[in-house]
Amino acid sequence: MGGANPNCHLVADIGGTNARFAILRGDAKSGFEAVHSQRLRAEDFEALRDAALAFLQTYDGEQPSRACFAVAGPVGEGEVRLTNSPWRFNPPELARTLGVERLIAVNDWEALGRGAPLTPDSELVTVRGGKGRKGAPIAVLGPGTGLGMSYLHEADSPRPRVISTEAGHAAFAPCGEDEIDVLLFVAREFGYVSWERLLSGRGLVTLHRAICRRDGVPWPNLRPDQVTKAAIGGTDPQAVRALDMFCAALGTFAGDAVLMGGARGGVYLGGGILPRIRDFFLKSRFNACFNGRDLMEGYFDDLPVRLIMTDMAALYGAAAFAGDAS
Repeated sequence: MGGANPNCHLVADIGGTNARFAILRGDAKSGFEAVHSQRLRAEDFEALRDAALAFLQTYDGEQPSRACFAVAGPVGEGEVRLTNSPWRFNPPELARTLGVERLIAVNDWEALGRGAPLTPDSELVTVRGGKGRKGAPIAVLGPGTGLGMSYLHEADSPRPRVISTEAGHAAFAPCGEDEIDVLLFVAREFGYVSWERLLSGRGLVTLHRAICRRDGVPWPNLRPDQVTKAAIGGTDPQAVRALDMFCAALGTFAGDAVLMGGARGGVYLGGGILPRIRDFFLKSRFNACFNGRDLMEGYFDDLPVRLIMTDMAALYGAAAFAGDAS
């Protein structure tokens, strides 16, 4: 590699199954450009160190001076342990191994919270129009393997604050008779019913099972991607209703996030599921459930909701955090 560049960052978004690495050039003010990126399967490497070194072997450009790895799990002082992976690492030790001045670790939804406003407009879809209230917090949330959420404060400042949460584990609040029936079905199996129990890949399967039980039809043993495919194709009426309920419940959850966090600056929707069902989602009951708040409907006036269509947003956020470390 060539000499170190302070505006060249090594970043990664690391989950239990895949690790996505990239070299990004730029800064949070002017934006970031992806110079090189690669997705690696975690099971192919014994340790994160090995995966990161393998990625760097595929790159012969400018030496990044700082690094930030976004991980699916809590981040504190000392060793970082991923929630759904045997990988663990000590950031200062890994920085020395990789030849960067400094490496920091952040929670993946913290990175997405920072990266959402840095995402180009071409990689966003408007779900609900509006300008948002200047200076107010922004909520960033969405379903994937789980249900994540963070709040972005002072988004227009050079170094905005991101507060990651575990809101996906808050108690599910049903709206309407169908959702009450689903709650009872899931509570019989699991006891406590969180939002993530329904608003996730596995949650979509749970919704489908619950609706099949309610309709008195055998469950056809579909995976999450098969449920969405059957719903979009209209080949399974229970799948259609499951995906519709999924979108509606997400609207309720997102609206609650606005109310509880004062997020009148707007909402960004992320995660791996929504971009795959974009057309279905945009025609769903999401917006109706998002701002259907009786006396509080006015709270949502001029509040935008945008769907992140790229998987680069968390990497943009990681690069911004890496730049902050200077």
